Amino acid sequence: MLEASTVCKQCGWDRSQDGPPTQDPKDRKARIGVAAGIAVGYWVMFLLISGTSAAARPLRATNSINTVAEAPSYTPEPVTGEAIALGTLPSTAATAPAVATKPGKLLTIKVADSKSASIQPHDALHYQFEVPETDQKCQLVGSLHGLGGFDRDLEVFLLTDDEYLFWHANPAAIPHSSWETTRGSETTLGYHLPGAGIYHLVISNVMSPASKTVQVRAHVKCTR
Repeated sequence: MLEASTVCKQCGWDRSQDGPPTQDPKDRKARIGVAAGIAVGYWVMFLLISGTSAAARPLRATNSINTVAEAPSYTPEPVTGEAIALGTLPSTAATAPAVATKPGKLLTIKVADSKSASIQPHDALHYQFEVPETDQKCQLVGSLHGLGGFDRDLEVFLLTDDEYLFWHANPAAIPHSSWETTRGSETTLGYHLPGAGIYHLVISNVMSPASKTVQVRAHVKCTR
């Protein structure tokens, strides 16, 4: 239709009758019912889906409580046996045990008691002993006496465990000892021990081409 026309030539509609469409109350109720039905349907579907998911979901496994068994207590066996003098380097020496004492009794440890020990050329005698924890003051005492082939090439020194490992790797080197090294075949031993630990008494013939025969007596004596 033209803008200036008031009546449609095809259907005869009079534009003066134009206006907003009327609403039927029945149509409005029908639309509300349809919307409510759709909402209820979605709610029912949500409940069904939720119930199915919950039923199909596996239950979480509970962690069982692990019981840790206690390791059996271990009590080391005491070291027993006589001190052993070894004449070949490198060597492994047995540790001289401490004499079992009653409470209050002074501690003593036998280290060496050899009336005639032979030391081959470029070799050494090695006596290892261990001082236990004690409140007593201990020292290594004894004597070295040459019986044959002796001269000033014979050396006596006391080493801690760490010092012995260093010297054991190169016995021809001068040992780093916490005590003064003595030389000769007539020696009185007297080494104050600082405390518990493993010690090594070494009578070295490393610098001599001739064998030696010596008498060695040594023990740890403790006082209060």
